[in-house]
Amino acid sequence: MDAQTKQHYLADSPPSVVRLEIKQHFEALKDESLKRYAHFMSRAAFQGTRITLRQVSPESEPIYDLILSLYKAVGGDWRSLTEKTGVEPQDLQYFLEYSAQFLGNCGNYKGFGDSKFIPRLSPDAFKKLASITPETQAAFEKANSTGGGIYETSDVGLMHLGYPDKGHLTTYYPESPSITKDEITAVGDFLEKKGLPVENTRLRKTAQGDFELLIASGLSSPPSRDRDLGDEDSWTLEAAPVAGKKLSLVYGDYQNEMSKIAHSIKQAELNAANDTQKKMLEQYAKSFGTGSI
Repeated sequence: MDAQTKQHYLADSPPSVVRLEIKQHFEALKDESLKRYAHFMSRAAFQGTRITLRQVSPESEPIYDLILSLYKAVGGDWRSLTEKTGVEPQDLQYFLEYSAQFLGNCGNYKGFGDSKFIPRLSPDAFKKLASITPETQAAFEKANSTGGGIYETSDVGLMHLGYPDKGHLTTYYPESPSITKDEITAVGDFLEKKGLPVENTRLRKTAQGDFELLIASGLSSPPSRDRDLGDEDSWTLEAAPVAGKKLSLVYGDYQNEMSKIAHSIKQAELNAANDTQKKMLEQYAKSFGTGSI
């Protein structure tokens, strides 16, 4: 990638940062049950973080772990990194700006525009920052070797999210390098006719050319009564270009996170303010558990 093109992908300097003043509003809640409700809903949101990261790019979660491990290594005293690693203050500032933008987008692609952003500090300077402990060093190596890594890719197409056969990056179709937009569209059209929403799903193409719809749920085998299509879970497709291929439903995608979210929402339900709120939370918990939306 030439220097002029690279300029379009550099992280914002400075990024937009807005302080969220939460403490005073939380403490203003007089009823302890309201505080517990707010706490558990906050927990549920936080527990979905790693799902969002994995949905953005393969490298987003390792980069997230790298930022957290660096914070932990210095106890939040970022300035000490310049003394301990010899990195210039400006490079540390670039790292913090990149981290702020990364955490704000919950990934290394912009939430609006779907284009990758990369640090302004050099890879060597970033590596020096991450050399402070064996843990941070390992986190850096993993982040830089997963997916497209921390920095720019040689193929500009991979700097944008989109369909694999169009040369773009995505995690919506795991382990499916040969899947095409036409196949994805055909499967989506079939599911729309069946009345199965796909907003909480990913699609995998097997080595045999069949398809698996991965449904995010806390349960790997929800009761048929709680599924959108009951006992139906596999079909032979008829429309081109997927004619003759099998489509199967696979529950339990992101199972660990989804089950935690469902549990936190159930805890919030115990502190609901009224019956309407209670019923809403009951259905939310059921949705995250069973994958039915």
